[in-house]
Parts: sequence; C-alpha cells; structure tokens
Amino acid sequence: MFMIKKIIILGFSFVLSASLVGSAVILQSTLWNLFWLKTQGFDISWGTFLLTFSHDIQGALSPILVQWGVPINFYSVISASLLIAFLVTFLVRLMIPINSRFSYSFSGFLSIYVMITLTIMQYDGIILISGARENTGLFVLCCVGALGGFLFDFLVNRFSGRVK
Repeated sequence: MFMIKKIIILGFSFVLSASLVGSAVILQSTLWNLFWLKTQGFDISWGTFLLTFSHDIQGALSPILVQWGVPINFYSVISASLLIAFLVTFLVRLMIPINSRFSYSFSGFLSIYVMITLTIMQYDGIILISGARENTGLFVLCCVGALGGFLFDFLVNRFSGRVK
C-alpha cells in the first residue's frame, strides 16, 4: 500500500510540474513574440494576447510526426526531458546526499537547456522555441525549468508528509 501511495504522489507531482513548465514555456514564448511585434509598431490588445496564447497552447497539444512516424507533441518533449532529469537526479541523490530542492531545481534548469540545445542540433541551427532565440529568453526558459523542479520536490515532500 505504501508503494502505491508513493507512486501516485510521484506521478501527480510530476504531472503538475511538467504541466506548469510546459504552460510557462509557451507563455514566455508567446509574450516574447508579442513584445517583438509591439516593438515593430503593431497594436497588441489583451484580446490578441489571449487569442494568441490559447492558439499556442492548442498548437503545443497538436501531435507532429517525427522520423519513423511517431506522433509527439510539445508537452511530451518537455515531459520526457524533465522525467530523464528527475530520474538522474534521484539516482545521483542515492549516492551523494544533496539538498533535494537544489538538486531537482538544478535538474529542471539543465533539462530545459539540454532540450533546447538538442532541438537546435537536430534541426541544423534553427531554434524552434522562439523565446530561446536570445540569451535572456533562454535563461528565462531554463529558470522556468528550475521552478518546475522546485515544484516537483515541494509537492513530493508536501504529499509525503516530509515538510522541510
């Protein structure tokens, strides 16, 4: 029974964390694009922002076919990168006693950086996430990943009853 409860807590915490990171990455990218349009003289209203943001959320949920015909969407790419980072962090923490908040935050930061770097390499230098085209935007996206790692650790500790 304990193991089932632990798996449910980990799964729920991971889904919330990955959802926050995915939504925040899309929000940052949408804001970056709209700010650029504003500097070019376009009039951006709240209605335009909400419409654009909802369209970007819908676009991130739409699957695309990659090599070998496997359909994936943006959220699955973010979830996979966070899952790998959190698993590696868990394994490292088994060998080295590191503060969990720091380690999961750092792994979230690093996972977004690696995800963006790998997609750039895969597509011959084209940056798919427009918010990462500048160093400031890349840093903000990585900080969103760190926030996701922090949230994951916080939720796991809160639901497990281990509040620090």
